Amino acid sequence: MSFISFPTDPNTMNRSELQDNMIQQILDDMDIKTMMAILYDNMSESYDKYSDTELMEEVKEYYPHLLEEETDFGALEATADDYGVGK
Repeated sequence: MSFISFPTDPNTMNRSELQDNMIQQILDDMDIKTMMAILYDNMSESYDKYSDTELMEEVKEYYPHLLEEETDFGALEATADDYGVGK
């Protein structure tokens, strides 16, 4: 962890460095569930700005499995050979 010294004149403060240090401290103090909640909210807000087409393009490029049909494992199990395990 790095510390910054505060000048006596607040007008000479390095805002960028102070802001960076504050954000780092906030993150250091968070648990993973809180980080995940904040990240989820941030991503959701960002994706809300996408058009339907843009969202679909993003999913197709990076997460195509999300567009695949869900598999009905019950139906597959009913037609599978019985090897005496798992049925």
